[in-house]
Amino acid sequence: MNNILSSLVGNMQTFRDKTAITESSRSITYGGLNALSNVYLRQLQEQGIQAHDVVAIELERSIEAIAAMVAVLKAGAAYTVINKDYPDSRKQTMRSTIQVKATINEVLQPDPLLEDMWDFPARSAEQLCYIVFTSGTTSTPKAVGIPDRGVLRLLGDERLGLSPEKTISHISPLEFDASIIEIWGGLLSGMTISLLSKTEILNIYHVEKRISQGIDVMWITCSLFNFWVDKKPEMFRSLSRVIVGGEQLSLSHVNEVLKYTTVVNGYGPTENTVFTTLDVMEQGSVMKEIAIGTPVHGTQTFIVNESGESAAEGELYAGGQGVAIGYLGNPEKTNEAFIRWQGRDVYKTGDLVRLNEEGKIVYLGRKDTQVKINGYRIDLQEIEYTVRAQGIRNCHAFVREKKIYLAITTRSEQLGQVLKQLLPMYMLPSRIVYVQEIPLTANGKTDTRTLYEQHFLSKNKKLAQILQQYLPGAALNEQTNIFEQGIDSVTVWEIAREINQRFNADISFFDVFEHPSIEQLSSMLGEESYAANYL
Repeated sequence: MNNILSSLVGNMQTFRDKTAITESSRSITYGGLNALSNVYLRQLQEQGIQAHDVVAIELERSIEAIAAMVAVLKAGAAYTVINKDYPDSRKQTMRSTIQVKATINEVLQPDPLLEDMWDFPARSAEQLCYIVFTSGTTSTPKAVGIPDRGVLRLLGDERLGLSPEKTISHISPLEFDASIIEIWGGLLSGMTISLLSKTEILNIYHVEKRISQGIDVMWITCSLFNFWVDKKPEMFRSLSRVIVGGEQLSLSHVNEVLKYTTVVNGYGPTENTVFTTLDVMEQGSVMKEIAIGTPVHGTQTFIVNESGESAAEGELYAGGQGVAIGYLGNPEKTNEAFIRWQGRDVYKTGDLVRLNEEGKIVYLGRKDTQVKINGYRIDLQEIEYTVRAQGIRNCHAFVREKKIYLAITTRSEQLGQVLKQLLPMYMLPSRIVYVQEIPLTANGKTDTRTLYEQHFLSKNKKLAQILQQYLPGAALNEQTNIFEQGIDSVTVWEIAREINQRFNADISFFDVFEHPSIEQLSSMLGEESYAANYL
């Protein structure tokens, strides 16, 4: 597979009458997909689109959206997906950054007369294929340019389990790079793509029904995987494998699903074309540690310490055919992340890893302010930059329990609404709290732990922390009577003192006796003392 377009066209001819994409109530064959994509191609040609131009696609995840992507490649161009729900200012920034020449936003119908049109300009492996925008440290998102070779190299890895006789699901947002696995992995392997709607994805019984109708391979984010496993792990039984990624996997959830099918951990930043490493955990096995595995086909990985030398623990560098062209329109950031190291072109992932005894890579965490939530990579500095641009003197964004929290030192009742106009939904803080100052640690760094515990923890959780401190090992819920846990009068005085200190309150020894549960103590303390805006 050395040319993405020739491979695609070859499959359209070979599997002409086979179903290429199926939705809940309709489907299209490979021949029909060729005809529909040629309708979009003709539209692009009428707009003067030429090789190496960039086309934006603003369509919902659908047969038409995939046909539009195929058309762009046939035109020799590259595509980017712009979510129509993004704020207008962000969409305009995205368009200007990569100089979008045309936009596909219409649902067109196939033209049977164009089904036998097969002659298209050749593409090279270095040609720009698609652009994914990822969060940056300023208010300008970074445009990652991925060439054809990156996609071709990825699909050459047999561990993904892609083959013509199988069906792969398509549930990822089109602007999310995992859709590359589902769409191009499916079409370039001659598979059937089973496209699930947003409504279906939110209903576990609809998902289970679609799986039982013949899905073999499924890619899902870690958060969605955990949610489904908690509800109904046996729903994965008929899959040959489930590929999970986007965030660090949960050992308990993986082991639960291994009773029913094989789990593949897919790790990798967008800048190295979706996946950099894979780890296959076979059905029936029991894992003791989650590893991100070994390099994908056509990929080299290097672990580099702070001295810039190879090591068993350090930052992960990625090299090979998957490395992106760079950040389009941003040479400064490109030069920071895409470097020459020991004579090789590599991408510095910013991820800290180590090599385990089996020779597999284990993920340890991030070096910088980037985090992954629900599969989306977010740079917290971009949120802070956007907030400060609204006249906020100081702020700090951080993540706890997979939620974004924001502390601000300037009162702003409208900030939540303003951010909705400037940031995508997945980057919006779950809670914004006004604080007089951002606390610092002894060495001058932001004291995120203190900030969270003092201003973001709910009153009941704060009380639970206090009581647990004096009742170690006790199973406490909000209704538990603490005097059933065998505490003495000295401990009651200590609890009262700690509550007064934490809440700036004035409760007595007898108040604790009369209100012996978290729920009762909470109601006695009344409203919390800090101001907060809820989004």
